[in-house]
Amino acid sequence: MIKRCPEHGYFRGEACECGAVGEAVLDDERSEKLGRLVAGALRHFPDDMGLEMSPRGWVDLDDLSEAIGTRYRWANKRLVISLVQSDPKERYEIREGKIRAKYGHSVDVDLDYPPNELSSLYYGANEEEADRILEVGLKAATQRYVHLSTAPEKAWHVGTFRTKSPRVIRVDAEAAQRAGVKMMTVSENIVISENVPPEYLSPVPLADLNLEG
Repeated sequence: MIKRCPEHGYFRGEACECGAVGEAVLDDERSEKLGRLVAGALRHFPDDMGLEMSPRGWVDLDDLSEAIGTRYRWANKRLVISLVQSDPKERYEIREGKIRAKYGHSVDVDLDYPPNELSSLYYGANEEEADRILEVGLKAATQRYVHLSTAPEKAWHVGTFRTKSPRVIRVDAEAAQRAGVKMMTVSENIVISENVPPEYLSPVPLADLNLEG
């Protein structure tokens, strides 16, 4: 559920970090429906929603809100903003009346985030995927960019969404970037990258991961 704290704005859960119960804005069912539609519009099918997307992935917030309102009569701009500002994964951003998804695009966009500054990045995969990746490299399949984690444990956690026993691959980001592979920092947890050749990849032994807790 999305709620609004008078002092700290929109949040999710029972109470704000300050302890305030807050005002209910959107229940769980409608939050999920709105979230799916916003994700689809900003990542996968802006044309189907009648939206014009810039090369950097930006869409006019008023246009998006209007388009969503034609699908769900209860939806409006305020609810879109509440969805974005309360998102714990920070998947979207709003600037100067525009909105975009930070990552996860299948449409062709050319994002403009700061260059990655970490020497190593990580990718979680199942066993069959990992063997193939180490052989041919990391390639974006259905998405515009490869999504990398900033820590091996984070990559392992992402991998658990695909398999119970993920393997973690280390990316020599420093060497890959020197060779011309573009990598950009989206958040403290996520870096997006162009395809990474296999010579910059190596397996991370499970024993090296700190998975306690």
